[in-house]
Amino acid sequence: MKNVNGKSEGTMMWLWRQGKTFAIAAFLAFFCIRGFIFEPFRIPSRSMEPTLLVGDFLFVSKFAYGNRLPLTDWFFWETEPKRGDIMVFKKTGSDLPGSFFGLGKTLFIKRLIGVPGDRIAFKGNHLWINGERVVWKDDERVRDTKRVINGFEVPVEGMVRTEILGDTQHDVQTLPGSPEIEVAEQVVPDGMYVMMGDNRDNSRDSRYWEWPNWGFVPKKDIMGRAEFIWWSWDENWMPRFGRLGNGLRAQPAGLDE
Repeated sequence: MKNVNGKSEGTMMWLWRQGKTFAIAAFLAFFCIRGFIFEPFRIPSRSMEPTLLVGDFLFVSKFAYGNRLPLTDWFFWETEPKRGDIMVFKKTGSDLPGSFFGLGKTLFIKRLIGVPGDRIAFKGNHLWINGERVVWKDDERVRDTKRVINGFEVPVEGMVRTEILGDTQHDVQTLPGSPEIEVAEQVVPDGMYVMMGDNRDNSRDSRYWEWPNWGFVPKKDIMGRAEFIWWSWDENWMPRFGRLGNGLRAQPAGLDE
């Protein structure tokens, strides 16, 4: 009897050690993947419509521009962000809850519009880069959307067009009747970037953070590049299967979408 109990206790101790080892390995693997490779991100607002919808869940590549040592702003394998990329970044002073139980810096997702050295302005409801107006294709489309008025979401019709941004293209949405904002031309400083939402009349972005000047995002605050949609559901919690797997890398200009 004593021998049987000894074997049983030995088996339990072995199982405990194996389980503990597995739990530690899983914990480390999760945080290594999340910290260095991919991180999931949920779309909470309409600022990136029509490209991204509320209820989309994305994979964000954290090594797209190199990787950083934990708890530092030092990068290795560093590469430069490209105009047209959809990026997740940290932002303070937004009056929005932080990304970790309401603490820390808020995470934003926008499109990279201006890179260091660009002369960038926004006037006449259009983006201007290096003295030239960024053009829209003559392919205006109407889509139903919503905007916040006096704290409530109200149905409106959005106008969608394809914007040619350098050698890439993407859809932008405007909301007729929205007040215009103008930001004077500035040169984007070294190590800084200009971010804007694709939903141009419903996005708090670089045009607003330091108005009447541009608000820039430093390289150290960039968390990664959005790669693809891995899950999506609508306001009624119904899956949007047609969006699963949609890639989010900037498309070459002239490509029919």
